[in-house]
Amino acid sequence: MSSITKIQFPMKEIECVDIPTMSRMSDDKYLEFLRQGELGGLMYVDHHDVLRSYVADYPLATSREQVDILMEYLQTLRSKMAPCSQK
Repeated sequence: MSSITKIQFPMKEIECVDIPTMSRMSDDKYLEFLRQGELGGLMYVDHHDVLRSYVADYPLATSREQVDILMEYLQTLRSKMAPCSQK
């Protein structure tokens, strides 16, 4: 059973999925989920060239160098996760 939930906030609606649904997503479907943009993607670059969280709208990085640092940090988190056992 797939569980996709739409949550309406005062300024925007986001789409989120539960863990079982996300774990069954193909790589293409996961990329599509990440790129949803105005429908609730996870991140976007605003008109000031700042990488922001779509849900909370807080800044994640203000330069390419900070994006590189964020990516390195995500790599350290990746190493703590189990590999995908099935798709």
